[in-house]
Amino acid sequence: MKKAKIVVNKHKPRAKKNLESAEQVLLAKGFKISERPDFIVALGGDGTLLAAANTYGRKGIPILGVNIGSLGFLTNVTFRELSTTLVEILEKKFSIEKRMVMKAVYDRKVFYALNDFTISTRVPGRVVEFSAVINREYVCRFIADGIIVATPTGSTAYSLATGGPILLPDTEAIIMTPIAPHTLSVRPLVLPASNRIEIQIGKKGNAVLVADGQRCKLMRKSHSIFFEKADYYVKLIKPLHTTFFSTLREKMQWGGREDA
Repeated sequence: MKKAKIVVNKHKPRAKKNLESAEQVLLAKGFKISERPDFIVALGGDGTLLAAANTYGRKGIPILGVNIGSLGFLTNVTFRELSTTLVEILEKKFSIEKRMVMKAVYDRKVFYALNDFTISTRVPGRVVEFSAVINREYVCRFIADGIIVATPTGSTAYSLATGGPILLPDTEAIIMTPIAPHTLSVRPLVLPASNRIEIQIGKKGNAVLVADGQRCKLMRKSHSIFFEKADYYVKLIKPLHTTFFSTLREKMQWGGREDA
């Protein structure tokens, strides 16, 4: 692990300066900047890491998330900790977490997501009609603002904000979370990762598919999209002192007051 490539969000105001600073830290620790890297440094927020995962995840290149954004749930190494973390990488004092990826097929096109896929209304204030089929068995029809199909990694993202459960990152499962359903009987559903999901857009409403909050595809009425586990995992580099539950407590104030 001696060659690295830095990925930044070029649209951020300080992107060039942050890139130069990170390069200096890497070079000072004896790493080489390469287009054929042993690992990726995703410098930014979670969106930067998700973009890096989409580009490099299928190639099996591990990704180190370095947070210079706001929340940084996936990028839980701060820029101040980068130098120390690089030393730990040289000393092999880190772990590799394999994160499940979702695959979606629509109109003969394939999309991938580390966090989630969202099918939502294209017109704010208007609803969409959905029908759900799991493993070729009809489940239900419902009307909602949208639906989220999430991985365990994505369980702490949009799905959580809409009432979905939290899953440990190494759980092999898929979460289906409706967005503002117009019935009390439709609730989040956790499925084994081996399941295949079909969501059909009904005749009511206009919908758009969004992968990891970044890539969009307009959907046609009466057409179906299919979801299943992808055939690869995204590899994340994690320092040994970071854990999932400590990140939950720190980033999301999970568990409430410590002094209660």
